[in-house]
Amino acid sequence: MLKRVAVVVVLAVVLGCLSTGPVAAVTSFTPRPGPTWNNPRGDVAARNVNMAKVRNTIDSVPRGGVIRIAVYSYNRRDIGDALIRACRRHVSVQLVLNDNAIGAEAHRMMRYLGQDTQPRWKDRCHPRKYRPKHKPYPVPSFFKVCQGACRLGSDRSNQHSKFYLFSATGNGEPAVMFGSNNLMSFAANVHWNDLYTVIGNQSMFDDFSTIFAQMAEDRWRKNPYVAVQDGKYAVEFGSDPHATGSRDHVYQRLDRVGCRAPAGYGDRGHTTIRIMMYGWVGTRGLLLARKVAALSRAGCRVRVLVSGAGRRVRAVLHRSGVAIRSSALDLDDDPLTGFDETGWEVFSHEKWMSLSGTWAGHPFKGVWTGSENWSDVSRHNDEVTVQVPSASALSAYTRHFETVWTRYSA
Repeated sequence: MLKRVAVVVVLAVVLGCLSTGPVAAVTSFTPRPGPTWNNPRGDVAARNVNMAKVRNTIDSVPRGGVIRIAVYSYNRRDIGDALIRACRRHVSVQLVLNDNAIGAEAHRMMRYLGQDTQPRWKDRCHPRKYRPKHKPYPVPSFFKVCQGACRLGSDRSNQHSKFYLFSATGNGEPAVMFGSNNLMSFAANVHWNDLYTVIGNQSMFDDFSTIFAQMAEDRWRKNPYVAVQDGKYAVEFGSDPHATGSRDHVYQRLDRVGCRAPAGYGDRGHTTIRIMMYGWVGTRGLLLARKVAALSRAGCRVRVLVSGAGRRVRAVLHRSGVAIRSSALDLDDDPLTGFDETGWEVFSHEKWMSLSGTWAGHPFKGVWTGSENWSDVSRHNDEVTVQVPSASALSAYTRHFETVWTRYSA
């Protein structure tokens, strides 16, 4: 449970009861635990794997359940239609969105759900014919747009987390999803994105819900960086603008790596590290690149897939023998037809690191994944990163890395 976050009255107002407990399912669908990836170079189904998983899970939440979604960007009408279906069967639907690109679909959902995060005696998802004599319905439905980062009180930063919370799915247990996946057609057709699913972890659902409630307040928090343990999963929320240099939490993660691997781990006695990082730039990017380079010189076997990495970051890694390739591809050899001011038609939007070997003085196999880029702006964003200490997760991410490395990188 998240013990270091003060659950004040206003949080209880937004959340209602945190622990919803198992409830009866309305469909048999339960999302598969573990990671999934879309493939922007595949067919329609392959491009929309993550979207279908979210949509089908929304459709599985039973009457009286709760759906909470926090993403950076959103324009998927099929997801909106599924949320409306959930609302009509009296599921509480709550969304928190960054303010960078509010289009027609976001406005549709804002009109449907409203933007008031306070409990009301009735709302769209829980209509009542007559005003009750007792308390308002405790779990309101809303579509909240943050003015910059929700919990860091700055319009120069972003609500950059991507997570999906479902109080119950087909098997009656809660589901938590996290990774790099936004609810955008662009995310399906242009990005590679990961979406990791945890089933049946009530403390994780509750901890994510508490942070979600803080985000919905859209107010500055004195201590926005929060680290919690939910079973085997170590979760880091938010960021710390003051944690620079060796105090940076990613730097500290890297600083705990040992490059000698015990038998059954790593590669012939060497710890193996794979990094798939979209935004790796700026002063912080260079700090972390130099730390990764030092690990390579110390004997770790490091391979890196980047998209938006700075030239100096690449140079630091290359000089230290790090194997590095780019998953940002110009498919038509026309620099004027790609993403933003680049020539990329497809690229990886993922932000994760895997390790097999020694970490924190012990044998370790697992992955850190979530929404955080290795960049300066990420220190000022609402972010989430989850440590998944799992050999099966490591194997899955390794297979995905190898597929992109061999087939979709240069």
